[in-house]
Amino acid sequence: MPLTINVGLSRKASKDYQSSGTSINITAELDQALLARPDDLQRQIGDLYRQAEHAVARQASQPAPTPASSQDLTHAASGGNGNGRNGGNGNGGNGHVAPMTQSQLRAIHAIAKRLGIDPADECIRQFGWELNRLSIRDASTVIDHLKSLQPAGGR
Repeated sequence: MPLTINVGLSRKASKDYQSSGTSINITAELDQALLARPDDLQRQIGDLYRQAEHAVARQASQPAPTPASSQDLTHAASGGNGNGRNGGNGNGGNGHVAPMTQSQLRAIHAIAKRLGIDPADECIRQFGWELNRLSIRDASTVIDHLKSLQPAGGR
């Protein structure tokens, strides 16, 4: 019978009155014979924690996507966006993520049109986000990104 090990890590950060959280749980089946070799078992567990830490650090350093579906990891456990990544995303601390405004959507379309790119494709390619599911904060990030693509002197 295999030995089942579950390793979990969470990291939460606050900035400008917005919280973001990243968490991961890894379950691994190890050889039960490791129980007789505690040093080897601890080494294996340490490796799992290092992998989890690397994954959390990597996800925390990336912009947060808007959830694609309710089948993502639980909304509350991830701190707000439901996919184990960032949670703040304009949620005001109540678990609700405010959707982008119509003005933001118009700005995204206008800038993308000037650049000759498809805004939905750019959102997916650059951030892994669905354009029609952006939060206020995500939309702001997309607008800043699109503006950075404009040639000097562009509006």
